[in-house]
Amino acid sequence: MEKEANPVYKNQAYGQFRELFYSYDKDGKFEKRVGYHGEPDRVTLQQAWDLFNDRIEAARQKVKAGKASPILYYMEKTLVTPMDLSMHAGIIVWRIKRHLKPKVFNRLGEKTLKKYAEAFNITIDQLKNVD
Repeated sequence: MEKEANPVYKNQAYGQFRELFYSYDKDGKFEKRVGYHGEPDRVTLQQAWDLFNDRIEAARQKVKAGKASPILYYMEKTLVTPMDLSMHAGIIVWRIKRHLKPKVFNRLGEKTLKKYAEAFNITIDQLKNVD
């Protein structure tokens, strides 16, 4: 990619995180430049986060309505899948899927709740009460 085809935004208003860009200079040599995310990147990232926030809110509403356990909410909030949670909590996947049901979650023992709380980096009280 040529230098002109890869614009580097110097204005920090476009985003707070810097990005490393690679391009070729006029002599054909490889060059690295640092800049901030441009407007197209910012819009794309914002749309993605809006979708994640919608999923988190939908999960919170399901928990409040009694249709899902708080585990679903915290899975959406931390962007983990049942497989990821299984690896972090040390609980097999089919049990995690079963624990997503409110009736099953309410019968969980302290030891299992502690595993989930540690995996989500929260307390057991926070796990039980979604606000």
